[in-house]
Amino acid sequence: MQKTTSLRTTPRQKTMGMPVQAKATMRLAELILVGVGGIIGAGFFLGSGLPIRTAGPAVMISFLMGGLITAQVVGALSSVAMDHPVEGAFKVYADMYLGRFLGYMQGWTYYLTSILTIASEAVASAIFVRVWLPGAPLWALSSGFAAMIILMNAFGVANFGRIESLMSVIKIAALVGFAAVILLMLFGVRPHTLTIPVTMSTGGGFFAHGVGGIFQSMLIVIFSFAGIGVFATAAVELKHPKKLDTGAIVTITCLTVLYLLSIGTMLLVLPYERVSTNISPFVQALRYIHMNILANVLNAVILVAAFSVMAGAVFSANQILASLGQSGEAPRLTTRTSKQRHVQYGALLFTAFGIAIFLTLSYVLPSSVYNFLVSASSFLTFFNYFIMLATFLAWRRQSRHKPVSRLAFGQPVATVLTMAVVVFLAGYALFQREQRLGFYACLGMTAFISMGYFFTHKFQRHRLEQN
Repeated sequence: MQKTTSLRTTPRQKTMGMPVQAKATMRLAELILVGVGGIIGAGFFLGSGLPIRTAGPAVMISFLMGGLITAQVVGALSSVAMDHPVEGAFKVYADMYLGRFLGYMQGWTYYLTSILTIASEAVASAIFVRVWLPGAPLWALSSGFAAMIILMNAFGVANFGRIESLMSVIKIAALVGFAAVILLMLFGVRPHTLTIPVTMSTGGGFFAHGVGGIFQSMLIVIFSFAGIGVFATAAVELKHPKKLDTGAIVTITCLTVLYLLSIGTMLLVLPYERVSTNISPFVQALRYIHMNILANVLNAVILVAAFSVMAGAVFSANQILASLGQSGEAPRLTTRTSKQRHVQYGALLFTAFGIAIFLTLSYVLPSSVYNFLVSASSFLTFFNYFIMLATFLAWRRQSRHKPVSRLAFGQPVATVLTMAVVVFLAGYALFQREQRLGFYACLGMTAFISMGYFFTHKFQRHRLEQN
């Protein structure tokens, strides 16, 4: 196996049992498609309606800001990953440069966010299928989708890359096709020409809800980019690590352009005031211009999108959980790995159990409580972004002569500025009641994780004293 980057293994890492080098099996094109596919899911296809209603046409600025913030985060992760190509990615990096407590918090908050994402996407997938099978029970459909994802991950990273790449191509083609159809109709290719809604020109103007609307929409917009952790954890599987920076740039550029292109063309035919938060605004836009067949096709693509995000979330969650197990911060079962397929089957079993718990809660608890947990996952994403950037700054102080990703442009000033923006946006989100309740749920989850750290390390010290 060709090793093109350096990797420092400290005595502390060895005693913690951290992984040193991953088995490289993924091509650059697969990594890019996995990165894009792991992000574009139901959170964008369905969830983009809320930021559109909140910010109006200026939601375009919101998604551009989201792309710039995510670029800084991915640039930070890629820089450290090129120096330390290890499994566990940002959790291990936080351990090394910020201390075990923040590494523990980073790992478990990301893991819980991933499990919540998988469960919510499974429920969303079940809702999509109910369009064609209205009598099918939601719990059976969502459980079936979750089981399929677990089985797919059980066949190894190589198959994961191929399947995820195929689903990514489908999603990219759907968004590009959606934009192409709208633009062709606007330019009169069809017998009739659509009229651009007045909401894009007058009727409140581009900044229909002011700058405040942009800030209020950012919590959900950032959540649309949150799956970038899949890219960070999959990057270690890259056959040629020197190409990681190129892959990161292409992934973020492709993702941001797709978001802006699809939302921009959608707003040309669907007034933002009419955008629904209950169905996909893209499906709604096609119905609005009487293209019901394409609307049904797009609904099927959204099902693929949700399935794809679940696959990527399981993969990255297992990587992080296995890293926690290596350092003794998760059950030892999570470190069990199949050498032939390079499958972390211990972490996969643990993840399957976690998904089952969240799916059960989604049907037992009131729907409002589950929505609060989803909102809390957005705040946890802000927390993860902040720690990732802080880790990069700590790494940079010790590795001034190491290469830095081109996405980390303007560092360290731009890095600090991005961290300040993340804190500001998280604070601004508290002005909305629904998001404020989600923040309280986030506090409860972080408090629970903190207690877990205390008891875990107390047990470890007690075991060492006995030995």
